Amino acid sequence: MSDLAIPRPIRLPRISERAAIGTVSISLGVVAWELVARAGLVSPVLLSSPSAIVAAFGRLLASGELERHLIVSGREFAVGLLLAIVIGLPVSVLAGWNTRAGWFLQPLVSALYAAPTVALFPLIIIFLGIGFWDKVLLVFISGFLQIFIATTAGIRATDRRWVRLALSFKASQPKLFWSIVLPGAVPYLLLGLRLAVGRCVVNVVVAEMLASEAGVGYMIAFYGNTFKVAEVFVALISVVVTGVVLNQLLLMVEHHVGRWRPTVQ
Repeated sequence: MSDLAIPRPIRLPRISERAAIGTVSISLGVVAWELVARAGLVSPVLLSSPSAIVAAFGRLLASGELERHLIVSGREFAVGLLLAIVIGLPVSVLAGWNTRAGWFLQPLVSALYAAPTVALFPLIIIFLGIGFWDKVLLVFISGFLQIFIATTAGIRATDRRWVRLALSFKASQPKLFWSIVLPGAVPYLLLGLRLAVGRCVVNVVVAEMLASEAGVGYMIAFYGNTFKVAEVFVALISVVVTGVVLNQLLLMVEHHVGRWRPTVQ
């Protein structure tokens, strides 16, 4: 009796239940939004329909206006965040690793963190004027604070069992730092970076709304003052999509790093 080959079932790619439910939720929300707008239940001055927003997106994209403003905001965001990372990481590591440096820097950072970042913007304008670097400085401050707080907390939260184990093998201070302290603080560092990205996106838009002649924030303020709600939604959705994409990318990196982080039983 010959064996019959049983065909293997075809495995379709599994769709995450969370993603499916989220997609259905967003789709139903957009449909309901369109129906409410078309029915005239809300004035078009207050709420634009999704179809009108798509049409406005096409116009702004075809004219190059959206691209131009996105480039301006992206440049201010990128430079400010890069400076926050380049300057913030070494300063944060120093404050977390060296006790006296932490005593010196912590009160200054705490005072700056307690002050509303946007409230500092008028002072920044007085010193730097309205242009490129005033937005960069505001983005830098907001990003630096998030990175500093998270990174110093991560270094100070190093598992003491690993430290005692390294010291029992006569590990030097540099070896202890590079082999145990810094790798253990990487998840905190990534968390601080993720928080910094979100805060920087918000602050660059707010700064452009207050004092700018270009950028996504300027678009929101300009079209809001002229009651062009569809264009306002285009600028707002552009900011939201950018923030969500960056956040998800950093979440993926954070999840990947968290899988190999060692633990002591």
